[in-house]
Amino acid sequence: MAETSFHKAYGVSEDMVTELGDEIFDLSHNKQTRIGDAVREMDWDAIEAGRAGMGLTDGQIAERLELEVEQVTFIRTLVEGQRFHTGHYKRLYKLGGGKRYRPERENE
Repeated sequence: MAETSFHKAYGVSEDMVTELGDEIFDLSHNKQTRIGDAVREMDWDAIEAGRAGMGLTDGQIAERLELEVEQVTFIRTLVEGQRFHTGHYKRLYKLGGGKRYRPERENE
């Protein structure tokens, strides 16, 4: 990945993305572990007990890694773009609400 003007604007190098990208992604809300349905049941003790598995905000990650929030957000969004295949959503957008996906509809 080539450095862009955005890298410079946020003070992020390619080495930082390589070194911290996976860690930031793993700490973020992109990785969540939930057991049960404590929110719906309004079980506040269970919600607090499970908070560690729910991921951290960019601000919390920045504090933990001693970075600026903007740096964490920039690195996280770069890594998300590499990991999530956004092209998969094109079929859903084209399909529209209330319809099921069928291969024969792809050419419509």
